[in-house]
Amino acid sequence: MCFSATASFSAAIVIGSIGVATFQKCKHREMKFLASVPFLFAMQQVAEGFVWLSFTQSKFHGLQPAATIAFLFFAWVLWPILIPLSVYQSEAKGKKRQISFYLFLLGCLTGAHSLYNLYAGNPQPLINDFHIDYTLNYTSFEQKIQSIQQMAYVFVTVIPLFLSSLKGAKVLATANLFALVLAYVFFKHSLPSTWCFFAAILSGIIWWMINKKHKTSEVKGR
Repeated sequence: MCFSATASFSAAIVIGSIGVATFQKCKHREMKFLASVPFLFAMQQVAEGFVWLSFTQSKFHGLQPAATIAFLFFAWVLWPILIPLSVYQSEAKGKKRQISFYLFLLGCLTGAHSLYNLYAGNPQPLINDFHIDYTLNYTSFEQKIQSIQQMAYVFVTVIPLFLSSLKGAKVLATANLFALVLAYVFFKHSLPSTWCFFAAILSGIIWWMINKKHKTSEVKGR
């Protein structure tokens, strides 16, 4: 989260509360992966809160490498896998489910590449105008591969939601795409940190989707 450790931890409390409420509300097994997203967003914010503390309080400086890896694992590795997986799990058998599975496989490749970057790239956080840049050591060839990976990342975190049969999924997809584009245009080098500023909004939309599904099921069960 941008701004400070206080902003990150405050966001974690708000998003975490939404996450607990969302997961408790979810009564459909096939929706559990999607319902877990807000709470995982909150855990990501906690991780970046400790990155902030590592800059501002010397007693937390030793936690910086672990907190950086934890934050980037959520931002770079988890989301391109979990988003298409959650859509795949929620789809009934058919063409959309099959496409979602292929997008999940692409997400796994994207996440695996990011996992390699976390191991080999030695990511370093740097405070820049009230947000955090995360830099990696790249060769020119690796930079080209990274550009392809970034496009794949956007593809697998947005397209599955647009294809989803879930009510409200297109709203979530549009909000997610808008957040990514806005973060990229104005904060290109701080995209993982800045994009998560929108996590509370995205989490609220997911809660609305789960709640809508729950109410629809109650009506059908009467």
